[in-house]
Amino acid sequence: MKKLGSVLGLLETNPQNFLQGKSDKNKDDDDIERINNLIKERNIARDKKDFARADEIRRELTELNVTLEDTEDGTGWRRN
Repeated sequence: MKKLGSVLGLLETNPQNFLQGKSDKNKDDDDIERINNLIKERNIARDKKDFARADEIRRELTELNVTLEDTEDGTGWRRN
């Protein structure tokens, strides 16, 4: 399937990068860094039980079309 997809230029992007809106050829590093920093800040706010700030950061990320996925392994994200 990958071989056939490569003929058409498909299935060449890392799946995690694809879900986060990155492409292997054209990365928007500043945007990705901003998202990751907001997630770190949100996790700190949650640890301090500052849930109002954590919710505010989640809303900001939602406005950036980012969906957070909290798991026992940490917080992941993907673009909508």
